[in-house]
Amino acid sequence: MEKETIIHRQGVSFLSYRNLTDKSILHGFSLRHGGQSRTPYDTLNLGLHVADNQCAVLENRRRFAEAIGYAPEAVVTGQQVHGHRVTVVTARTKGRGHLQAADAIPGTDGLVTVEPEIVLMAHSADCTVLFFYDPVHVCIGLAHAGWRGAVAGMGPAMIDAMAVQGCLRENIRVALSPTIGPCCYRVGVELTECVPHKYQQTLNRRKDGEIFFNLPELQQLSLLDAGVSKANIITSRYCTHCHTDLFFSHRAAGGVTGRMAGVISLQKQE
Repeated sequence: MEKETIIHRQGVSFLSYRNLTDKSILHGFSLRHGGQSRTPYDTLNLGLHVADNQCAVLENRRRFAEAIGYAPEAVVTGQQVHGHRVTVVTARTKGRGHLQAADAIPGTDGLVTVEPEIVLMAHSADCTVLFFYDPVHVCIGLAHAGWRGAVAGMGPAMIDAMAVQGCLRENIRVALSPTIGPCCYRVGVELTECVPHKYQQTLNRRKDGEIFFNLPELQQLSLLDAGVSKANIITSRYCTHCHTDLFFSHRAAGGVTGRMAGVISLQKQE
């Protein structure tokens, strides 16, 4: 089995990750096709926070849920403010952000739970969705991180939050979704001045003066520093900016486009 596989099911396509493939969990990362949203959100836009038709987004979410195999009303989302706050989700939080973006958990980019049948959801369109799973303690997490979240330590914050739940760092598996790659992510001083010195290798300073940033590499390096084993990390081979036939890209679209979504949920054990 490849580390990252596109699955086509019931008219919807999504990515599945080898290190998350387990009977204890459901997971997936959506591609952009199989929905009913119109341009520029065509077609499987799963983000309620963009200016798409709400009914179309809810239908898209229903289709995605049916393809993965979960109940749409079990979804929980964070507000996604490009920070590094983590919220531990319980059954009382189930449904937050399911029907409207304003109901998402405020100020939150990371979600962690040990309870079954809660579906953690995060959105992206160039940023990274990070999936977390500890098969030993049976704990999952999901986070959204662009460059601000990555530099602020979103990945390590998730590992710390899972450790508080009883997870051992060396047991935690992580998968990184498609994101804008170092081939396309041209950046300026605002970003470069925020990258810690120990991660300067993630900045490719070219002779012509342009600087390109390797967001997935910084995510991986910070996870390694947080105690995750390199063998437990999968990084997507896809650049969202290069593959707009498959994914939404905020930068490639000039700022107006749809959102993919990553989901992960613990299955109830009989």
